Order: sequence, then C-alpha cells, then structure tokens
Amino acid sequence: MSMDDQQPEPVHVSTEEAACEQTQEQTESRSEQSRKSESAGIPNSIERLRSEFDKLLGVAVEQGERALDKLGLFGNEAVWMPRVDVLELEDKVEVSFDLPGVTAEEINITLAGNMLTIAGSRRTGTTTTAGQTARVSERPSGQFRRSVPMPVAVDPDKVTASVQNGILSVVLEKSSTEKPRQIPISSATGTGF
Repeated sequence: MSMDDQQPEPVHVSTEEAACEQTQEQTESRSEQSRKSESAGIPNSIERLRSEFDKLLGVAVEQGERALDKLGLFGNEAVWMPRVDVLELEDKVEVSFDLPGVTAEEINITLAGNMLTIAGSRRTGTTTTAGQTARVSERPSGQFRRSVPMPVAVDPDKVTASVQNGILSVVLEKSSTEKPRQIPISSATGTGF
C-alpha cells in the first residue's frame, strides 16, 4: 500500500444543534442510569442504616447506660458504674451490685417498666492534701448510676432490696404472666380416643 492509497480518517464536524441533541441524549441516558442505580441503592442503604440502628438499639437495651456512656450520650459528669450480676430463677430475678463502702441510705433504687436503676454516691475515695501524692487510686468515688434491663416482665409491687457486706441485692418477682403455670387436665370417665 502506498501513502496515496491510504485515506485519512473522516473528521466529524457537528453543528451546535447536533451537539446539543447528542448532549441531551447522553444526559438523559446518564440520568436514567443514575435513577435506576439510585432506586436500587436507596433501599439497600436504608436497609443498611436500619440494620445499624437496630444493632445500636439492641446494645443499648442489653447494656443499659453503659452503652449510652460508650456512645457519648450519657453525659459528661463523672459517674462510675458498679459491677452487676443478673440471675433469673423460675419465679424471680435476682440482681446483685458491688457497692463496697456504701450504706443503704446512700442508694436510690427505681424500677421504670422493666428497667431497674440504682443511683447514689460514695465518699470513700482517696483524697490528698498538701504534701501528699496519690500514686495509685483505683477505688471509684463520687456519683454512681447503673441501669439494668430485666430479662422478663417483673411485678413492680413485689421488689425487695438489702445491703450486706458491700453487696446490694435486689429481688424482683416475675409478673404472673411470666411465671410458669401448671395446667390441670380434666378427664371425662367413660370416654376414650
């Protein structure tokens, strides 16, 4: 092939009208594609957001105020949370809090719905004066607060609490709807299956 045989590639010259029509067609096809992808993506992103919110809500329900504190929603005041044990028995729920050095008069207990909350203050922490330096101070003092969700419905009229050896014990009877019931079986004589 010689140079003369080669034809130059054609150059497309477009008018403004043709360019506008082509741009509008491209814009419409792009916007249609983005609408399709958005309509497919919006439900996915909403479901993902709903799933994340459900997880956070589940953690808040399971851990009470500890979860709110971790999320930064509890507040900025210096509040410590005592350790807790929750034991579910056949007809009651026993909750034990570690509160060494706290008397019964320093504790406030409330039950709102199925959320048991204790609050109060302890003044037994290490205090320093001039010339003293605290090298280790691990015993919390000041305000304390702890909310614990009950695993089942409880009867608010049947709650008892006692403090002994630094342990607060709260006993909550289960609601009558939660207690297991024995169902009697009646039989008619002379009938069979």
